[in-house]
Amino acid sequence: MEWLAQWGTWHWLILGFALLIAEIILPGIFLLWWGLAAIIIAAMNALIPIFSLTTLGIIYAILATALSLIWWKYQHQKDQADEQKSHLNQRDHYMLGLKGTVEEMAENGIGRGHFGDTTWRIQAQDELLNIGDTIEVIQVQGITLGVKKVK
Repeated sequence: MEWLAQWGTWHWLILGFALLIAEIILPGIFLLWWGLAAIIIAAMNALIPIFSLTTLGIIYAILATALSLIWWKYQHQKDQADEQKSHLNQRDHYMLGLKGTVEEMAENGIGRGHFGDTTWRIQAQDELLNIGDTIEVIQVQGITLGVKKVK
């Protein structure tokens, strides 16, 4: 219990818990790592009370920065992996490879295709399409689907 009497330990603990509470109130995942770094400094100061306040401040700055960067790198990689898997708000990625049937066709290669429960404007790519042909989406340009005939 002697370590609780140390002046610096209490201050680091209060700073750490204040930052953790601030993280709860203002979520952003950033204050979490600064708060954990302060708690680690408090524990280090309690176990090895030989460091000056300046040294502890420098160690805290390095530790908080390192924890934040490690978390950022981990989260950034995870976000990129999730983004590659998710097609939410990327309708064109979802549409690629989708198969449907031709409902209408004009001579200029523009028509309407039925995909699932809706129809889309389609444009034939390099071949003539007839009503009833099975087609596959190979590109998306705005609201027009570039399609090819499935053989």
